[in-house]
Amino acid sequence: MSWYRGRYVFSKRSLAQWMAESKKDYHFRVRNKGKADPTVVSFVFSDGVKKDRRFYCACRVLYNHYKEYCQQQAIIPLSNRQFKHNMELLGFVYQKHHRFYTGYYQNKVTTAYKNIGIVKQ
Repeated sequence: MSWYRGRYVFSKRSLAQWMAESKKDYHFRVRNKGKADPTVVSFVFSDGVKKDRRFYCACRVLYNHYKEYCQQQAIIPLSNRQFKHNMELLGFVYQKHHRFYTGYYQNKVTTAYKNIGIVKQ
């Protein structure tokens, strides 16, 4: 966004286009697949999840998506604590106090997983 002759000028280039045109490889490699729970591994490699070094996802949001995935696949989900342990085992960093907000007057999210994101459906 810039200022030109009394008006704001917005560039036509969106964030998604910028990320697609980037030459750098941001792919995240999952570790310890054999040690983690198979339900978490199958969730991480499902179509609704994207692994990228630039992404963050709130812990509560990711766990809720995991529970929905388990209900769709008719498997029993792990508890939140076990899910967190398995995600750390796979190499996704659990960050405390990563301050990003969910909305204007909603509660702020103080924990997030790094290197993972949810794909909108």
